[in-house]
Amino acid sequence: MSTPDKSNKTKRIEGDYHEPEYISIVVSDPTRVDEYITYKITTTTTFPEYKEREFSVRRRYKEFVNLRDHLKQKLAEKPKAIKFGELYPLPGNNLSSLFGQGRFEPEFIEERRKGLEQFLNSVANHNYFRFIPLLHKFLQDQSLTLL
Repeated sequence: MSTPDKSNKTKRIEGDYHEPEYISIVVSDPTRVDEYITYKITTTTTFPEYKEREFSVRRRYKEFVNLRDHLKQKLAEKPKAIKFGELYPLPGNNLSSLFGQGRFEPEFIEERRKGLEQFLNSVANHNYFRFIPLLHKFLQDQSLTLL
């Protein structure tokens, strides 16, 4: 009686595994520069649209506003893309942040940081916004200025 040939079991072919695509963005390290706050944006991704797997840039709130305005304009040019979901809102201002030193209060900065992180993760994982070149530049090009 012969023994079963164990080499006939299904073999895994080299290269048949593909790491799932993902992107994760962390907004951290709020830093005061003159009369505004900058935030460190650290991105970790396997999306092929990006040059590297991990990178960081610093941005101020006004640049987030301008990025969102650009994305809103792109959505207006292609209204059917709304089927993939709405454009996530940015955290707003309050009277104290607009007319006083409130924008430098730790609680306000932390709430804004959280909102900015939610916004970036939302648009970077959105099936339409994910492919907008300005988003890629915003997240990885240190020299880009959107003021």
